Amino acid sequence: MITDTPNVSRERFEAATGWALKPEGACLGELCIPLKEEPGETVDVTSVATEIGMPIVRDAASGLMAVGPASPNGKALSTAQAPDVVLEDLDGQPFRLSSLKGKKIVVYAWAPY
Repeated sequence: MITDTPNVSRERFEAATGWALKPEGACLGELCIPLKEEPGETVDVTSVATEIGMPIVRDAASGLMAVGPASPNGKALSTAQAPDVVLEDLDGQPFRLSSLKGKKIVVYAWAPY
């Protein structure tokens, strides 16, 4: 998103960045990052972009500011898609992680080192 003002309409911010501003936070698909305050009809681009980890570049000579692309910087997973892993279950039978598609799961990994 390129803008010449630090405040833009909510509609412009959402259309230019792909992030939907909802009561639960800034959402990109199923990924939502909580915001300190839900923006109103006008969005403080610098504040929201900083909270969701979007880079901001300002050019003083032109008075323009470029924001984006989306990069949550470790605040949330950028995707909840896990690779299809096949491991043996406790009975030695192959178990595909993809067999749980559509269900919420917790993956716990442990290493003895």
